[in-house]
Amino acid sequence: MNKPQQGLARRAWLLCTALALAGCAAVQKVEVGDVTIKERLAVTIDSPWNQFGSGMGDNTPTWTKEGITIDALQFYVGIRDGALLAPQLSGQKDAAPLVFKSSMQPEQVAALFQSLMTRDGSAFTLEKIAPAEFVGTKGFRFEYTLTRKIDDVRLQGVGWGAIKNGDLFLVNYAAPRLRFFGAYLPQAEAIARSARVKG
Repeated sequence: MNKPQQGLARRAWLLCTALALAGCAAVQKVEVGDVTIKERLAVTIDSPWNQFGSGMGDNTPTWTKEGITIDALQFYVGIRDGALLAPQLSGQKDAAPLVFKSSMQPEQVAALFQSLMTRDGSAFTLEKIAPAEFVGTKGFRFEYTLTRKIDDVRLQGVGWGAIKNGDLFLVNYAAPRLRFFGAYLPQAEAIARSARVKG
């Protein structure tokens, strides 16, 4: 193993340890076909993924291909007006709560997501946001870069979101820019296109 690989392995180990301490659930296989997430969002997948039921310590369903420290496909499902996008971190009780409002515009939702991604000190840059259909309604798609504070890895990310019947539905995919992001982006895009709200 060369030095860059050793460094990546060490950073992955550190992040994995942090996630384990955060209480990640056991991994489960997500099989090919139609899948329902939190009883509200249905998607179709054409190759298996691995799922962490409690996500990265905030109970957000999170799927991965290579491992949660490498790539992550997250599902924020049916967030109601006035509800939190994610719970407050135990050590950040003084931070502003991540409250979703159904009156938010796409840029405001993206800013809320940015606040979520940077509450640990990571650096986030919104690269692009544009209208896009999602869950059968007018929504938006945004692209960003994120440098994780815990291991200094630079991620490329893309999110799809829409407010339907007053509830927020948002899917986020992120992975290191080199190799992994491009490798699985087409599958993430296909899952986002297949997303539909149940009930």
